[in-house]
Amino acid sequence: MLTIQFGQCGNQLGRDLFSRVCADLESPNTGVSHGANYEYVESTIEKWFDGMTERGRHLARAILVDTEEKVVNGMWKDPQASWTYRASNVVCQSGGGCANNWAYGYKISSQRLSDSMVSVTRREIEKLDRFQGFLLLLSSAGGTGSGVGSRMVETLRDEYETKSIVASIVLPFTFGEVSTQNYNTVLTLAEFSDRADFSVLFENQQMHAMSTSLLNNSNTMLCDMNNIISENLLAAFQPSDEARCNMNFLTSKVAAHPNFRFVTIKSAPHVPATSLQYEPNYKWNVYVRHLKQTLRISKSQVELTNVQLKAPNPSLSKTVVSHTYSPCVSNILVTRGKSVENDAIMLEDLQKRHLYPEWIASTESLTHLHQERKFLNRDKFLALITNNSEIHRPLDTYLDKAWNSYKFAAFLHQYKQFGLEEDDFLEAFTKVENIVQEYKSLKSGN
Repeated sequence: MLTIQFGQCGNQLGRDLFSRVCADLESPNTGVSHGANYEYVESTIEKWFDGMTERGRHLARAILVDTEEKVVNGMWKDPQASWTYRASNVVCQSGGGCANNWAYGYKISSQRLSDSMVSVTRREIEKLDRFQGFLLLLSSAGGTGSGVGSRMVETLRDEYETKSIVASIVLPFTFGEVSTQNYNTVLTLAEFSDRADFSVLFENQQMHAMSTSLLNNSNTMLCDMNNIISENLLAAFQPSDEARCNMNFLTSKVAAHPNFRFVTIKSAPHVPATSLQYEPNYKWNVYVRHLKQTLRISKSQVELTNVQLKAPNPSLSKTVVSHTYSPCVSNILVTRGKSVENDAIMLEDLQKRHLYPEWIASTESLTHLHQERKFLNRDKFLALITNNSEIHRPLDTYLDKAWNSYKFAAFLHQYKQFGLEEDDFLEAFTKVENIVQEYKSLKSGN
């Protein structure tokens, strides 16, 4: 797997992601035999790293792309880290960024960076005996991650038609980070809906709320939000006991239908690092039931409850309650930790008929992957990679905000001066609107 990091957000997230990989490898208590742990470590290193430096530091299998040197130059400042990046894998131009303008990144900066990006990508792939696909990390708010990332995903799809492309797209705060973020987000989602096999969406607002509510971090910063995103990605991509589980396998399970290519990740439990040793250790079914509850839809604004911001509740009733659940095209449940006879992992809660549309067999729409080894020193950790109807909500929000700006021609001149036409905006609006309608039209089975 080759990771490509775009812009300030993508590169900061990538650094945190690889640091988490190493933290997982170095966990003192694995909960499995020496042989099983050795196999896990070997699989992890093969997936994320490419050799070692003379000083014994792992070299990340990653390409860093940016239009400013400030962030990427800071990637080597931690000499104590057990890993680093390969200097020749940095693709950067000096002279300023993309001014939070998708058009500048897509039309101008990508042209300047394209040859170098393609050359470095080819070189990295040629070194591999087996190539699973690409993991792209970016934000949709600014200009580099969104614009350059959108152009690069087109290039990758053209050159590597049969390889999986998975994107991790960080969506901005809805109350505003930059004035052009809604345009940038809609244009990015439109491009990735056609080119990526599937995209994992992370909402900054949700990550901030989780850090504040679950981790008791009243001074949440971007690095804290990146920690949660990284844990979710690793819970999905770290080795499992399923030998066939690679990027192609995940793609075939989570995004088999071409009209539904966006997913989110629900995970549990999340506890402050200082409280980890005191964490209550519930049975697997408590966590599985909790993840099912994260798929609930509120019947009214008064009832609105974000279950993902609550800790798992062992007293949650097993009886049928009249909740409405988001119809799911597919779900992948990843469980990490020891499963024993008196604490088996039961899947019935996520196989209920009412969780899936009528045209999908519920038993075929849920995939379960397990890994006995502890994840980041935790006894149990679960991730639900879910492709469900509620994905339309954030997309609808950015679409409405972008359209309201477009009606009054707000900021359009900033895009037109770099070659973006009105038809380009209208095409992007149409694509994202169609995606929203497809997700809204999903109906639960009986």
